[in-house]
Amino acid sequence: MILLNAGGHRFVNPDLSPRREASLEWWFVHGHVTSATVGRRQFMLSVFRQSPRPEDADGHMLLLSVYDEATGRHTATSHVSPELVDHFVATAGDELEEAGVDPNLIAAYTAEIARDGVPSPIRLLPDPVAIAADPLRLSWGDLSLAHRGDDLTLGFRMPDTGTLCDLRLTPEAAWLREPEGDGPRPFGAMAYESCPRLSLTGVVDGAAVTGEAWIDHQWGDYGWLKTRDDGGDILGWDWLGINLADGADLMIGVRRNMRTMEPVSRFAVLYAPGAPPRMVDDVDLTERRRWLSRRSMIDYPVEWDIAIPSLGVDLVFSPAIDDQEIPVFGVINGIWEGVGRVEGTVGGKPATGRARLELNGYGFALDTEAWQRRWVDRIDDTLRTFLPERLDDRQLAAYVGAPRWSFDCGAQTEMLATPVWDLIGRGGKHWRPVYGLILLDALGIDVAPYETLISVIPEFVHNGSVIVDDIEDGSETRRGEATIHRRYGLPTAINAGNQLYFLPLLALSEHPELTPAQRDEIYRVIVTMFVQAHLGQAQDLHWSRPGHPRGDAFWRSEDLAGQILQAHAYKTAAAVRVISEIVCIIADADPALRAACTRFGESWGVAFQVVDDVNNFTKAPRWGKVRGEDIAAGKASYVTHKAIARLDGDDRARLIAILDDTDLRMSEAGLAEGIALVERSGALEAARADAKALVEADWPSFAAALPPTQSKIMLRIFVTNLLSLPFEM
Repeated sequence: MILLNAGGHRFVNPDLSPRREASLEWWFVHGHVTSATVGRRQFMLSVFRQSPRPEDADGHMLLLSVYDEATGRHTATSHVSPELVDHFVATAGDELEEAGVDPNLIAAYTAEIARDGVPSPIRLLPDPVAIAADPLRLSWGDLSLAHRGDDLTLGFRMPDTGTLCDLRLTPEAAWLREPEGDGPRPFGAMAYESCPRLSLTGVVDGAAVTGEAWIDHQWGDYGWLKTRDDGGDILGWDWLGINLADGADLMIGVRRNMRTMEPVSRFAVLYAPGAPPRMVDDVDLTERRRWLSRRSMIDYPVEWDIAIPSLGVDLVFSPAIDDQEIPVFGVINGIWEGVGRVEGTVGGKPATGRARLELNGYGFALDTEAWQRRWVDRIDDTLRTFLPERLDDRQLAAYVGAPRWSFDCGAQTEMLATPVWDLIGRGGKHWRPVYGLILLDALGIDVAPYETLISVIPEFVHNGSVIVDDIEDGSETRRGEATIHRRYGLPTAINAGNQLYFLPLLALSEHPELTPAQRDEIYRVIVTMFVQAHLGQAQDLHWSRPGHPRGDAFWRSEDLAGQILQAHAYKTAAAVRVISEIVCIIADADPALRAACTRFGESWGVAFQVVDDVNNFTKAPRWGKVRGEDIAAGKASYVTHKAIARLDGDDRARLIAILDDTDLRMSEAGLAEGIALVERSGALEAARADAKALVEADWPSFAAALPPTQSKIMLRIFVTNLLSLPFEM
């Protein structure tokens, strides 16, 4: 360890110059400025230099944030250079595939960046970046960072007000450099230079300011971001920079495998006044509380217990405010980078101080399972608020007004809430409301006022149709358990299913943010959806009813494939189409945008149903229904029609015979034979490919109609993932 002491504020060979041999490097400064006119403002900036391959030109990223203590407002901006975008498109695919990410998701993500460029709220900063060495001189647009004599100078614009800051930083604490030369790196794949306390003077918006700052400089390779074993899991980190009131400083870091959340390295450095920095590794960080960003759907642990036994550290970090998220270009998606306070003991004595926490890696954009799980929890909370699991007088009155005599809350709970929450509680991905909420955000509309509307209409109507469909189809199981009519009886199931068609309309009837014209238009499209859905179900029932003529002429009809897809468009896709229309009505979208959104919604809904038919043949336990149930029911699905079209001679005739013979197809042997014929035909792969092709055909015009945003990219990832999964959503 090389310890560089400030020694009367004079540098002793610090070198913040760029390390051109490193593929990854950054300079990080945070601190606060104070004056009578400016108030007290906490700031952070971080400049990244990346060159994934030796032949690549340097790409750069700039993160800026400010927290105004007077207003409690946090503002952040994120900029990237054109070269960084080019690097991502050229190299991200190989890097992510090595980490075991689904190639379909990688291709979808990189294709969006290649077509649209940087998604909002990230900004492209095409100004040239200049970074000189010996000593450091860095400039990019309004940003400047330089080593001048004994001090550092720093210039930037506040991201909230746009005012220029011209600051001088003078080191007041010892410097840490790890390692010297080519020695081992205790910080993992990075070398590290840091000074935790610098005095600050300068001018902000024409006013003289004072304050303190912290600076880090790190460089190394991409081993900092992923494990080096086969598979290369993504790494993230929890980092704390703490300035204690007694003049001591602490730097703490824990790097984690973000798949397992297990630490791969830990360190802490204590900078005690008058003593050399002391490094230890017995760090224990325990999260106390999380905050879910409703913009990115990243779940951050923002409050921590900090224990370092060898240093006698026992502290609690609490954030100044929860929302201190910064959007980040690429699959990291976002980080939490915020100020707060610590309180507790150090060496058995009371200790307090200011602190900054950085959380990186919690929002990996292609971890669709975790992302969607958070969406499910969020939507479930909304559904539960609208329809509690136990109904009381207040809730029933909110639905229908005060009773003239009295409610029987127990009866209403037993007949409605209990069976409904039994079904919803069995799982499901709520993909219809997720799609609607992301689309609304992609169109630039604040989601919060419409979240209940967009959640309850598609999800309750869908679950109502599931209850009724299971009755009409005679289904025994749904999502791994007895169907609602088998568990609660036909009268309860019919009443609950029908109620779910009407109950969510209450979210629309007096919505405060909608104009009367918007409400009327939404009512119209919902009524159309109900009519279409019942037309689709009627077609499905007609084909399956006893006595319906079948045989070779029916199954090989040239019209059958189109009729099946149209039935899907009415029965399954109508809900997706109507959510697209509702979102466009809320956004006052022009006719061209509305047409693109509704067409894509319909195509995706049809594609989803086709994939659902494919999944009917899966062996995965999560399917939750009888394997090959569509064959047992003799259904004219896209898969069964595709199989018959692809089989030859005796095999084709045999599959038709099985589908048309109730006793045979419902027997164990007949069902197994039918499944084997479908698998052998290649229809499962062909149908999934057709579903994906349907979506791919309409995505370009849909995407072209939407502005380039992170929400649009996540919508693309979401759709791609749903069409690739091997089990029911």
